[in-house]
Amino acid sequence: MAFASIKSFLGGDSMIELLHSSHAVGEANLHLQLTPAYRAGVFADELVRVLTRDYLLAAARRHTFVIGAIGFGVDHVHVFITNWKNFSVAKLAQLLKGFSSRMMRKHHGALFRSKLWGTKFWSAGYFYRTVGAVNSATVTKYVAESQTYGYRGSDLKQSNLIEFSAS
Repeated sequence: MAFASIKSFLGGDSMIELLHSSHAVGEANLHLQLTPAYRAGVFADELVRVLTRDYLLAAARRHTFVIGAIGFGVDHVHVFITNWKNFSVAKLAQLLKGFSSRMMRKHHGALFRSKLWGTKFWSAGYFYRTVGAVNSATVTKYVAESQTYGYRGSDLKQSNLIEFSAS
């Protein structure tokens, strides 16, 4: 099927951005959820959210994949990744968690020392789901509807999705 036919099949000028390389055209989107060590509510602090977001974006920029959106709960973060075809899911998680953990602990440990102890910032695991033809509106809806519980019985809920443009 030719590229023009694919676009018409997908609905004309769809929001899907296909990756082009010398021998392939395709789409690679991923929803990744990361959790701080001990499921601590470190993201209740806005400064911790902003700094973590910036380090996640810096890691993506450094390794040439794109973070399309980030959404924080008090004890987890959702990351919507696009253009990651050259990495495995495990490698993406390692790159994001490794760099952001190192930078947060090295430069900002005082912000969360009472909630996280030892040498960890992130828990060992992560959740992932590959996703097709998804735009930021779909991810926003998912984040809003999937986080209906509060943090350890509190009434804190998922915060809004933060959108980024790939510039």
